Order: sequence, then structure tokens, then C-alpha cells
Amino acid sequence: MLADGELTPGQPCILAGEDAWRTVGDYFPSGSGLKVRTAKPTATATEQISEANRIDDLTRRRLLAYGLADAVNIDGFTQTQATQAVVRHEQEVRGAWRVHRLTQVSAFGVMLVTGYVLGATTNPLSLGIESSAALLQRQDGDVQASFSVLRSILRDRAYVRESERKNSGTKPKPKGK
Repeated sequence: MLADGELTPGQPCILAGEDAWRTVGDYFPSGSGLKVRTAKPTATATEQISEANRIDDLTRRRLLAYGLADAVNIDGFTQTQATQAVVRHEQEVRGAWRVHRLTQVSAFGVMLVTGYVLGATTNPLSLGIESSAALLQRQDGDVQASFSVLRSILRDRAYVRESERKNSGTKPKPKGK
């Protein structure tokens, strides 16, 4: 009765087997955690129509996430229209995903076969790559020798500059000037 709102905390009551009357609030203090139900006000005709046409939360979230509706026009959809739009969009996405995956697998297969054919046979392209590699190996030795000569020339030049500086008695210039 208290939960339904038929009793108030100020009404007198007595427990079975007792002689003294008390109030309902003495037995059920306001902080007892007992929730009192309140009657919902009856909805107007406009509210009832709006509630009947309301889209369920999952479909509403999908419409917003897929960009099929925005917060302004989402209430213009009926549940059936919203469901059809979501299903159509998800089918389009799945179709595009299947085409993409099929293209990936096909390209991988073609490249695998092409690689096998080119690697298993002697062809002008592989011979050209082989001759270029041999040329680079020969030039590599020449580069190392040139680098060694350059380093020795730079050491000799630094030695000559240092000797000239000592003989003339000038101080070395600070770096960066």
C-alpha cells in the first residue's frame, strides 16, 4: 500500500500484537530506500502517435552511425523505413567488401603465378638484373679505392695547413667563421 501511494508517512498504524499507535513514517522512515510509485500522467494524443512511430534504439544508432539520418530528420523515419534503409546499406557494404576481398585474392594469385614463371625461366629481364649486379660489384671495389685515396689526400692537406700555421705563428680560426 505504501509503494502504491495509498498510505502516507503521517497516517496512524499499529503492528499486530502491540498496544501503542504510531505513524507509518515511524516504521518506514523516509530514508529506508522504499520507493513509492507515482502514477504516470496519461499521454496526449500527439505523444501517443509519436511513441507509436518511434524507432527502436539500435536502429536509431545505426541510422546515425551510417550517416543515413541526422539528429534533425531521424524522427521522420518510420520503423519499417529505418529498418529497410539500414538493411540496404549493410548489404551494399557487404557487397563492396566481397568485391574488395575477391580482388585482393585474385591479384595475389596472379602475382604468385607471375613470380613463379619469371623466376623459373631464363628471360631477358632476369639476365639484365644479373649483369647490373655484376657491374655494381666491380664498381664497388673502385669506390672503396677512391674513398681511401680521398681520405689520404685530405689528411695530407690538413698536415700541410697545420705546418704552415705553425711556421707563420698565426692562431687557428674558430670554427663557423
